[in-house]
Amino acid sequence: MSNKETTRTNVIEPTYFSNWADLFFPKIANMILPFVSRINWITPNFVTLFSFFLYVLGCLFIFIDVPNHLIYTAILLPVAYIGDCLDGQLARTKKLSSDIGNYLDKVVDVFKIYIITICLAYSAYLATNDVTYIFLGFTACFFFNYRYYLKLETIFSQFNQDSQYLVKASERRKELYRTKQSEYEKLSASFLGKIKLFWLKHRSIFWVDEAEFVVFTSVGAILNEIELVLWVLAISQTLIAFWRLFERGYQTHKAKEQLLDPMRK
Repeated sequence: MSNKETTRTNVIEPTYFSNWADLFFPKIANMILPFVSRINWITPNFVTLFSFFLYVLGCLFIFIDVPNHLIYTAILLPVAYIGDCLDGQLARTKKLSSDIGNYLDKVVDVFKIYIITICLAYSAYLATNDVTYIFLGFTACFFFNYRYYLKLETIFSQFNQDSQYLVKASERRKELYRTKQSEYEKLSASFLGKIKLFWLKHRSIFWVDEAEFVVFTSVGAILNEIELVLWVLAISQTLIAFWRLFERGYQTHKAKEQLLDPMRK
């Protein structure tokens, strides 16, 4: 099997349950994967750590006062996120997947939210001398992580009640993927169906996750609107967190079968 064929076999494409920004970053990573996979010394963990370094550097340029510093932010953050998509794809292609690599990828992702929000908040505070932006940074970071807590607490609770919960959820995910694929193929056959399909694929624009933090910050850096980015992130994370709080409570009490569906944070 050729390297190109191996790449196609092992790469996991974005799913219908991905956020809108996650529908294009992994595709860019797919494009450069065949080249990167041929370089022996580039390992998945190296990509994880190097992309994290670029991400931190991009965040620091938000407030470091050098010429065109926000342009560096607008370039480095998307590049870093492409690297974040690339590490898992590279691990599958080179058959180098490992527990420590998966752990490293997950914990670094959450740490990035703290770094980007504190850099945004500090930059806005330096520009305005308004402590409100420190609070907005804290709010965005806290409620993003609170969403993680709600998801994990719900999963742990269901697992404690049913030791087969994770197996059932995995089977349900596979079933939904097959069902959605069939439904989407039927919808694409008509004009009205294509409109509905567009909505189904892009309604996740309302869910602001790691990729959207990168996109909004990069656009804000280009437009020199860091303060606006903080407002968007803080408000979105607060609203999403409270919606998840209500949704998980309702599902736990009234609709447990829905907890087998792919669970968003």
